[in-house]
Amino acid sequence: MFLQKSKKQKNSKSIPKKIFWILFFAIVFRLFLAPIIWHPDINNHVDWGIRFWEYGPAKFYTANVWSFTWPNQPPGTTYLFAGVRKLFEGVFDVIWMINVKIPAFPSIIASFSETNLYQGILKLPAILSDVGIGILIYKILKKLGKTEKVATWGLALWMINPAIWYNSAVWGQYDSVINFLALLSFYLLSEKKLMLSLLILAISLYTKASLLIFLPIYGVIAIRQKYNWKKWFLSIVITLGVIALLTLPFSKGEPFTWLFYLFKDKIFAHQLQVITANAFNLWTVIAGIHERPQTLPFLCLTYQYWSYIIFGIAYLPLLWISYKKQDLKTILWVLALTAFSSFMLLTNMHERYLFPLFPYLTILAASNSVGLIPYFLISILSLLNLYNLWWMPKIPPLIDFLSYKNRFTPRILGLFNFVLYLNLYRAYIKDAKKN
Repeated sequence: MFLQKSKKQKNSKSIPKKIFWILFFAIVFRLFLAPIIWHPDINNHVDWGIRFWEYGPAKFYTANVWSFTWPNQPPGTTYLFAGVRKLFEGVFDVIWMINVKIPAFPSIIASFSETNLYQGILKLPAILSDVGIGILIYKILKKLGKTEKVATWGLALWMINPAIWYNSAVWGQYDSVINFLALLSFYLLSEKKLMLSLLILAISLYTKASLLIFLPIYGVIAIRQKYNWKKWFLSIVITLGVIALLTLPFSKGEPFTWLFYLFKDKIFAHQLQVITANAFNLWTVIAGIHERPQTLPFLCLTYQYWSYIIFGIAYLPLLWISYKKQDLKTILWVLALTAFSSFMLLTNMHERYLFPLFPYLTILAASNSVGLIPYFLISILSLLNLYNLWWMPKIPPLIDFLSYKNRFTPRILGLFNFVLYLNLYRAYIKDAKKN
């Protein structure tokens, strides 16, 4: 069943030395990168954090005061940026006080902090979430009955993956935050802790709605665990209560109606709505990487409708599998293939939307269900996709390669990615037949 105990349990709560050093060097490496590179997206994060404290939550989504773009993320993200702003102010005040009161203190540290510290701290939630996902990968591999060596290898594989640290420590995106919460939610569900699991999944969606694709799978698993109605009622009431309390400062009234219209009229409605938003996927192969409306006609329908149909063909069997088989390994496969299917088959995909694949793919690779060659190939393609259009750091031969012949290279890489996706789907069918 999805409730699956590890074959090897250790009574000691101390962190093994190998785990400690893997995490230590991974964190130090990320912290070194964090304050050095400034992606334009961080301008929004800085602006939103400052404006939250200037105008307050009640006016945050209505005030027309934005230096860059209006806030297009749910309140969970806003709380994160607001908290980071206060953390920066506190840390910088301490550095400045030391700089003023202690003559021997190097003033260059204060100057560097004034220009670079904020962007470094802005990346801290993503960096810590990288670590959180790594620890959960370790725990899930142990839960699958794998040895300490295999579980440690899975943790290391995740922490060194360049597609992961480039996203969090270089770019500064928060994909790892919502994916950490989602992975933790599924892990808690495997421990039959419905109340906490449901609350954490809701907070993930409250921070960013990208992982709605996992919600039906979560529902199928939770229903199949056959909780009594009291457990369900209490879990739902507490979850809704927490979301309501978090929303009230913004809504100034009924929170759920306000949330509904925020998602409907701002967050979902104002997305790019393009065939591909720089994603190396099936639609890049067909239509190219250049931004074009997803409502354009394609074989009697629009690109958007074809993407829904093709994704549905891939997704519905996965839902059925999650209903029929509740073992942990199957659920990991279903989550991995769902994430990969959405990225490869849906329109309006950004380059970062492949991130949800990697926690589950890393577990499958470490446990030898997926080969390391396809794992590394998918990771390299993801890294190239993240690099494409931003070009950071500037590597002229790589830029020329990705820009070749009016962006022909992304079509080829999208096709390569699609072949890897089909092979992964086939690998699951092959693995399922063995068991």
